[in-house]
Amino acid sequence: MNEKIPVTIWGATGYAGAELLRIIARHPRFEAVGAVSRSKAGTAVGAAHPHLRHVYNGMDFISPDDAVSLSPAVAFLALPHRASAQIAARLLEAGQKVVDLSADFRLKSAEEYKKWYGVEHPAPQYLAEAAYGLPELHRAEIAQARLVSGVGCNAAATITALLPVARAGAIEEARVECRVGSSESGAVADEGSAHSVRSRALRVVTPFVHRHAAEVTQELSLPLSSFTLGVTAVELVRGIQCLAHVTLKERLREADLWKLYRSAWNDEPFVSFTPAKPTHFRIPDPRFVLGSNRVLTGFMLAEDGRRMIAASAIDNLMKGAAGSAVQCANLMTGLPEICGLDMMPLYPA
Repeated sequence: MNEKIPVTIWGATGYAGAELLRIIARHPRFEAVGAVSRSKAGTAVGAAHPHLRHVYNGMDFISPDDAVSLSPAVAFLALPHRASAQIAARLLEAGQKVVDLSADFRLKSAEEYKKWYGVEHPAPQYLAEAAYGLPELHRAEIAQARLVSGVGCNAAATITALLPVARAGAIEEARVECRVGSSESGAVADEGSAHSVRSRALRVVTPFVHRHAAEVTQELSLPLSSFTLGVTAVELVRGIQCLAHVTLKERLREADLWKLYRSAWNDEPFVSFTPAKPTHFRIPDPRFVLGSNRVLTGFMLAEDGRRMIAASAIDNLMKGAAGSAVQCANLMTGLPEICGLDMMPLYPA
């Protein structure tokens, strides 16, 4: 019988932490030996996450001090930026492998981090070794890493939409809009994300340069001068629909694009294409991936062959956060990357 692999979840009271607990509860090899929360230490996990009460009956949140004494194979950090890097450094020194869902290790440059996040990086000595946590781009690197970053949810959606044409060097300009659900704002509401002001609103949050653009341009080698990433809040709880309006460097046929998309995604376990017909299914809808680690990708080409919409849909809490994190941890511990992530989407949702 295969032995369980112990893991800890830091920041376990938030939405991403809850998703990690949900996935790990049915993971065939991982076992949560610590759900870490400074504010809820000593409180039952089920009190913060009623939907998980039946699987974590009798388990309480533990304090960071108690968590440091544990020796998990992998620590998941679902913590705020800056705080995460400080904990990661401490755990790495203790010999633990770390998957950090924050932005602290996504960018390779401390200068770029300061530019986009407005503060000095708290642990720049680890930036060079951190693997960017999107297995579709860095599978082999992740498998050998002791530190893996999370992915920005909007970045994950944008990268998966644009990768086939970016890899071919075909993009002249890309103007991206991500339409996002309220869970992207986190579990603590503020004046912009409270239900009374957000419900039924179509609010442009960042029209041109959301900070996840830094990851996209880094990972796809796109110049920021030819790229924008805006975010619009829509009437969803979970999910992101990414629409990238792309100007191609030269005229392409639809058959050329299908070839690029198949070459990029045919062997990827979590990526699917939307059908060519009917037309209204060509642009991916998040409702068909909710609750899963799946990505839907699709495109539409204008008659001139120079303009296209490259699109994707993900669950922001899964492929945009906890799902990708578990996928990376599987690789880091020598497990098949689909282990514990074979859940099907919920529909209707």
